[in-house]
Amino acid sequence: MTHPFARMRRGPVPRPGVTALTLGLAVVLASPAVTAAPTPFADYLATWNIARADRASLEPPGAWSPEKQATALRVLGRLARVPANLAMAWNAEAIDLRAVPVGERLQDRLVRVTGTATFVAVLPLPEDAAALAGRKAWEQVRIVADDGLAVDVLADHVPQAWPRDTPIQEPTVVIGLPLADGPGPTAPPGGAAPADVLLAAARVGWFPPTPLGGAGMDYGLFDTVVDGQKLVVGDTEAFYAVLAAAGRIDPAAVAGPPADIVPLINPQGGWFTRHRGEPVTVEGVARRATRIEIDDPFRRQQVGVDHYWELYVFVPTPLLEVHDRLQEDYPVVCCVRTLPDGMPTGPQIGERVRVTGFALKRYRYPLPDVKISSSRGESERQGLRQDTCLLVGGAAVWRPQATPDRAIDTLGWVFTGLAALIGAALAVAAWAFARDARRRERQARRELPERIELP
Repeated sequence: MTHPFARMRRGPVPRPGVTALTLGLAVVLASPAVTAAPTPFADYLATWNIARADRASLEPPGAWSPEKQATALRVLGRLARVPANLAMAWNAEAIDLRAVPVGERLQDRLVRVTGTATFVAVLPLPEDAAALAGRKAWEQVRIVADDGLAVDVLADHVPQAWPRDTPIQEPTVVIGLPLADGPGPTAPPGGAAPADVLLAAARVGWFPPTPLGGAGMDYGLFDTVVDGQKLVVGDTEAFYAVLAAAGRIDPAAVAGPPADIVPLINPQGGWFTRHRGEPVTVEGVARRATRIEIDDPFRRQQVGVDHYWELYVFVPTPLLEVHDRLQEDYPVVCCVRTLPDGMPTGPQIGERVRVTGFALKRYRYPLPDVKISSSRGESERQGLRQDTCLLVGGAAVWRPQATPDRAIDTLGWVFTGLAALIGAALAVAAWAFARDARRRERQARRELPERIELP
């Protein structure tokens, strides 16, 4: 089976938490499975006329002019349009800003900054610039690097959960293109010192001190996840990032007691807007296990496997009324990297499993196209859809139990074995009886006289 995104798109805080997320991000960005970029980053800049010579107007210190603004917006727009496979390869080649001499910062290469985001400023654009840029405002993030360096970042995407125009303390990693030795268009309030470097970046990463954040999952990718639908284009980056991060997390370290899934499946509850990315443990009966092939080479490199498994796990619930039917269990869709050896798979199974996954989205899928009679007077309805939750995890735990069918099979083998033993015993007895009869006959013949005299 082809993976859900195959036809959608192809190619184009505390310090301990920061340490963990830095290590996790390094695994993502510097994975040896990622091959060298087919197009050098410097060539890409030259192709779109945003190489250093084209960015020269940004370098002189001083007030921001319309020319500086137009150049920065053009650079930002092109960085935001880099295809995901190229971005991953180029990011793997980024240099830590701390290792770059001051006089060599502005070269045509990407640099990496790890630190704390302290402020997000929203910068409204003039009407003419907004029309060209396709946005009403752009955003500048102040980051204090781990070595104390102050960095301003003009970013196409900043995590939506971060407050704007107010002090924050969020662990972050950003990979961007140096524009100037100096501050951005505006300075954070409160007398903050001017920035040492100005970068342009497609996104500012957010890696909170959670299991996913520590494994290299950028929580800003959740901003484009679309609830209430099947997997769609907006889910692509977050889905594969969670699937990749789940492979670097020990399930035992995040597994908890089985969760109450009622809040997760309630369409009006808004659970996912507050808890997206949290670990959730479910336990129930898997009725379907489907192997999903990942046919995009870039995604296989990113995730580290060439397939994953989609499970429909029916979890016990309080009595629910769903589509005019009363039921005491509910399906949860789980996408996992691996299944235990020997576990049955296919469209019709009944295996007890336990899955710890990370909450991705409120998921909706169509029910089979069958006619369902209604208990409320409607004659028939078709095209019904089921709302549930989608979890993404590393591995499922299989808990095989003796089912009635398996018990019948076992008894059958027992009875077969007993019948075979009885048959063998009867055969041995018959053979022994025949042997004894032959012995008696030979003995009787030996006792007869050699000659009989008739009178």
